[in-house]
Amino acid sequence: MQKPIASLMVVGLLLLAACGTGDTVEPGPITSFEDIAGTIYENQTRLYFAGYLQFSEDGTWHGSSSRDLVEDLPGEIWESRFEGTKVFLKQTKGICKDNPDAIYEIHLLENGNLQLVAIEDMCLRRAGPFDGAEYAPVP
Repeated sequence: MQKPIASLMVVGLLLLAACGTGDTVEPGPITSFEDIAGTIYENQTRLYFAGYLQFSEDGTWHGSSSRDLVEDLPGEIWESRFEGTKVFLKQTKGICKDNPDAIYEIHLLENGNLQLVAIEDMCLRRAGPFDGAEYAPVP
């Protein structure tokens, strides 16, 4: 009796593993820009200097108050790298000249939006608008 049950369990686990999760990304902290790169996101939470963000696979972020300028003429540029779920930012263009570095997490929400969560950011002009801000993909 134990062998048939064990065999059924093994078959079930193999089927489950073969099905996988498909192309959907699970909500929670992200660990790379792979699934969000190239998409422009609009701030749904607050109005401020970077109402639009675009992420590149190389870790570069562009920010602008104008949807039309975010790709080619951003007012804000950050370089970043992941360590687990933490994103280490270095601002290369924008308002945080005295404190260009920061640490954030980017959470994918169930509705497909992104939420920025500050871990460490000494630039209040960035942290105020970024921390907790929710960004929706722009079609």
